[in-house]
Amino acid sequence: MYWILATIFIVVALAVPRLRPVGVIGCVLLGAMLTWAVVQRLRGANDDAQPTLQQRGRPRSPATLMQAIAPEQVVVDNLQLTGGGAPFELRGRIENKSDVLLKSVTLLVMRRDCYPGALDPTGCAVLWQDRHWISIAIPPGQARDFSSSIWMRGAAPGARGKVQDSFALVAASGEMSISDAAAEGR
Repeated sequence: MYWILATIFIVVALAVPRLRPVGVIGCVLLGAMLTWAVVQRLRGANDDAQPTLQQRGRPRSPATLMQAIAPEQVVVDNLQLTGGGAPFELRGRIENKSDVLLKSVTLLVMRRDCYPGALDPTGCAVLWQDRHWISIAIPPGQARDFSSSIWMRGAAPGARGKVQDSFALVAASGEMSISDAAAEGR
């Protein structure tokens, strides 16, 4: 907006001799406003009162602490992958056996094509695999059903025989309050 006004004042000062003082005064005022804004911004950069932006993966409150949870403390059951790939739908149940709030899990999802003549000794060839991150909030000792969409990169390859899906829990993370962490000595 200021640049448009500055352009108008400069054009008026150059094109209309009778309004030249108005154009010059307008440019001086806009310059003073710009200088004041720059000084205020530089002063405000050092203030601690400025709110900070939330970063992905960081706790929302400084009173919480992100923590890795051992995969043995998280149980995933009844996992099913359905759909044709635009998107696939992953459903199941996750149980939190840890003592912290479970915030996310990462699953390794593998789809195999089992048919006679597959080159792999197991009789199944891997069609695709992906690590899928799921955001979820499960308190300690509780379980939740979930549903999540999985989008393929490119087209999903077609199967020749029977499709076999396998799932493995790769990682889990939780959130603990700092007061709880201090009480436990972490």
